[in-house]
Amino acid sequence: MKVKIYRGTHEIGGTCVELTAGNGKKLWIDLGAPLNSSNPDISYVKNRVDALLISHPHQDHHGLMENIGSEVPIFIGQLSLDLINAAKLFRAIPAFPGNFKKIEAWKAFTIADTFKVTPFLVDHSTPEAFAFLIDADNKRVFYSGDFRATGRKNILYKKLTDKPPGNIDLLLMEGTMVQRESHQYPKEDSVEQAMYHIFKEQKNSSFVVSSAQNIDRLVSVYRACKRTGKQLVIDIYTAWLLELVRKKSKNIPVMEWPEIKVYRHPGQAEKIKGSIYDTFLQRVTEHKTDNSVFTNPPGYVYFVRCPSEKLINRLKVNEIINIIYSQWEGYLMKEYEQYFTGYLNSLKADNQINFTKIHTSGHATVPDLIYFAKAIDPKIIVPIHTGYPETFKKEFEKEGIKNIILWEDGKEYEI
Repeated sequence: MKVKIYRGTHEIGGTCVELTAGNGKKLWIDLGAPLNSSNPDISYVKNRVDALLISHPHQDHHGLMENIGSEVPIFIGQLSLDLINAAKLFRAIPAFPGNFKKIEAWKAFTIADTFKVTPFLVDHSTPEAFAFLIDADNKRVFYSGDFRATGRKNILYKKLTDKPPGNIDLLLMEGTMVQRESHQYPKEDSVEQAMYHIFKEQKNSSFVVSSAQNIDRLVSVYRACKRTGKQLVIDIYTAWLLELVRKKSKNIPVMEWPEIKVYRHPGQAEKIKGSIYDTFLQRVTEHKTDNSVFTNPPGYVYFVRCPSEKLINRLKVNEIINIIYSQWEGYLMKEYEQYFTGYLNSLKADNQINFTKIHTSGHATVPDLIYFAKAIDPKIIVPIHTGYPETFKKEFEKEGIKNIILWEDGKEYEI
């Protein structure tokens, strides 16, 4: 089997791996959009491929998949596809009419009569993320995808490391957290506890800035609200995501739960017109916020991607407002600038704002990566999804793991 990493040997984001079997069949694992513009070359998306396998619904793993056209089969989890389409729905972008083939955790299937694939559900900052075991030509490749051991599904990490697949020839393993270590909030539970203390003492409203698709984080905020008697305000988009995830887990909070209120944003409501959304929008109306948020600001916590400047200004006549930034710090930097970057940075300098960073990563720490690698015990390990492969190699070698091989983007290797 031949293996080529188009992107990912020296960067986080834009991940794409190609496996070529002896019969010439080609399988791509992920086809992500780059996170920065330092290397704009994505010409490889025009190459021939027989199938695409998507590990999870983050842009840096699926963002370029529409470039392969509507004929090539795309193997993806149902929830992942639902979350991708939800983001398009609320941006008024038509869903991609791809040739989608639905996959499920731990249920093996065959691609192009060549590649036997077994998906493993892993703990990550999205509710559905897979690692893949791929068998072809009497070779076994394990692709870790993005994973961690510290989230609300950390039992999945233990399950995989306790009973790992055997005889792995190549482990392609993410290394996002190499040189990014942060131990202030090591687990999702510690994020919840830190927010609990802030909500308990708030004299005005609090705003948690995070991705709506980070369901683990939303659950942490919800639990902290419940413990402190606060009302959690979400928008229509977040409420819709919860409806989708609820199909997989009945423990996910929804708008009917007494601690949750929905802000009925008129622009979002406009995006989901149509009879299939009528019942959902009626429920939104029944559980929407009202003007009590202004008469009792300390009773509310907002879960948002970016706080409303109008709302912030109206609430600032009261006590100090808490802004809790709860996602990757890179989005506050010019290099990875988002639509909200400038406004959030301005809030950091506002003396009426208490700006706090409370976050734990969706990715495994170096010790957890090393433990994972020892459990899988492959013949060789190739770092991927990391900006520091040399440091990755050095850290692993300190722990006696000597089979780390550093590859280059765009070069084909044989295993």
